[in-house]
Amino acid sequence: MELILKIRYTLWGPFTVLFIAATGLLLTLRTHGVQFWCVKHLLNRRNHHSSNGISPFEALCTSLGGTLGVGNLAGVASALTLGGPGAIFWMLVAAFLGMATKYSELVLAVKYRIHRPDPLGGPMVYLSRGAHLPKLAHLFALCCILSAMGTSAAAQGSAITEALAPLIPIPRPLIALIVCMLLLPILYGGSTLIAQVSSVLVPIMTGSYLLAGGLVVALHADQIPAALSAIVSGAFEPLACGGGLLGVITAHTVSDGFSKGIFSNEAGMGSAPIAHGSSDSNSPCETGMLGAVEVFVDTCVVCLLTALVVLTTGAWQSGTDGLAMTTYAFSSVLGGLAPWFIGITVVFLAVSTILSWSFYGLSCLKWMHAKTWMLHLYPIIIVCSAALSGYIPLTVLLLVTDISAACMSFPNLIGLWLLSGEVSKETTQFLS
Repeated sequence: MELILKIRYTLWGPFTVLFIAATGLLLTLRTHGVQFWCVKHLLNRRNHHSSNGISPFEALCTSLGGTLGVGNLAGVASALTLGGPGAIFWMLVAAFLGMATKYSELVLAVKYRIHRPDPLGGPMVYLSRGAHLPKLAHLFALCCILSAMGTSAAAQGSAITEALAPLIPIPRPLIALIVCMLLLPILYGGSTLIAQVSSVLVPIMTGSYLLAGGLVVALHADQIPAALSAIVSGAFEPLACGGGLLGVITAHTVSDGFSKGIFSNEAGMGSAPIAHGSSDSNSPCETGMLGAVEVFVDTCVVCLLTALVVLTTGAWQSGTDGLAMTTYAFSSVLGGLAPWFIGITVVFLAVSTILSWSFYGLSCLKWMHAKTWMLHLYPIIIVCSAALSGYIPLTVLLLVTDISAACMSFPNLIGLWLLSGEVSKETTQFLS
């Protein structure tokens, strides 16, 4: 555990935090502040799309399915445990900058995508075709495949077992295995079926969680000012203690906020561009706006709601962690129904995330011209990874996912810097 923590905080040290922040700031300038104009233009979008690939809505739901996962519940609780309430502030900062980052990712994904015969896009494509860095493109694709097979499926499988184990008298690994075996027909249905299922699951699970979370916060409304105050004051504690700017950057509060933010909304990781690069949209900027809104919904709505639920109920000081902390918070209103609500919600969230990451890994395998037998074996590996995760604590896997996120982000962020001029050109033409 100590070794994993050391690796995690080394990868998410000052350089990584500054790299991500600088990338988001650069792209905010290059996109003329997309955070401020995307919603207005999105409401007037012209729906330019062809008849090939998945629809923009299916791409949005697939991508949201990948972002709306265990990170929105256990990830937020873990950030509060490791970095305190101030970590939520930096999670929101990462989201604000991440809106421009994900917008740019999606613009490039649509601009440089290829057809084989269906659309295929993502960092591996724009790194090779746009930045002309084929080795870096292959490195990203390999990291994405390993993340999909390993940490992503495993973290979701572990979340399923942790949520359902207290409710169902079945061995932990068997719980994840049963759930994931039920997913095999969908996984073998290919990218199109995965996208179609996500378009049904994501709206249902998002709406139900927002309603329940909003109810908890509303019933503890008197604690909202104190919670917001803790978030803001906790963000600058290192500065207040005389640590200066360097103290803020190197603090676990910032590291945990940025890492959990990236793990949750995936801005900069390069995963969402794979979904949107496979859509039938013909407008890079209109697709990019979906990505910006995606980050806002994931972090500034769902993650912030989870943080307020945990903070207003006092659950973050209950001595629990991860999903147990979130369940404790909801139990203040739902009582004995809280474990069932969280359990069912986690299953929906985890299933959608496993499906989405299976989509990403499958797309990277196709781009790398994987053999047919590898494409057939791939879903089985996903299921086995999720099932075996029942032996590993979720808190450990969440740390490993931070490591995985960093490994995917580095090659993608390099590509975004090199291709930021192309993003600026597309955006300027779109706004003119």
